[in-house]
Amino acid sequence: MIRIKIKFISICVCCFFISCSVFYSSERRKFEFDGLKTNRSLSYELIGWDEELDRRRVTYVLSALEKSGKFVSVRHHNQINTDLHLQIILESSPKFKFFLGESTEPVSYLAERNQSRFLVYLVNRFLAISTAFIIPDIDRDDDYILFRLKKNGKIEKEYRYPMESYRVFGWVSLLFMWADDRDEWKSILSEKVSEFLGDAKNDL
Repeated sequence: MIRIKIKFISICVCCFFISCSVFYSSERRKFEFDGLKTNRSLSYELIGWDEELDRRRVTYVLSALEKSGKFVSVRHHNQINTDLHLQIILESSPKFKFFLGESTEPVSYLAERNQSRFLVYLVNRFLAISTAFIIPDIDRDDDYILFRLKKNGKIEKEYRYPMESYRVFGWVSLLFMWADDRDEWKSILSEKVSEFLGDAKNDL
């Protein structure tokens, strides 16, 4: 009985220490655009949305496109039979993950691509683990979403928007959970679509 209690307390303590908060740090622009429909159809293609979390988030992008009222139809990859084709590209920053072995890319490749950031990551990870997360572990995701608009098979224009966020692991994150943006991604990505539609209004 005592062992069960000890195990239960240990699990609770571990969950407490490795809690995670997510904070979105890029600018959020409120962009108003004309919601009237055009007489054009749109096809889309998804590139770089490979992680399970990314695949869930891209549904917010597609939903915002369909609900914008800008197009007579929004369909998956069908360039020939639509007026416009949109490549929705996620430009992901190096993902070091919580443990080194979880990366989708070789660790050596990440180190070669961004040495200074990788060194900061290792130092922060060492301090966080060695102090039982008294010093929090902070991972930065400086991703971008790129909308590449094509007409007749040729690139018309590209629109690139930052999506920088921070993930904070450890007990310190509990102090800031009131400001956690984990559930804000639907509105954040909908705003990116509105921003794109506003910026590209002369090309649609």
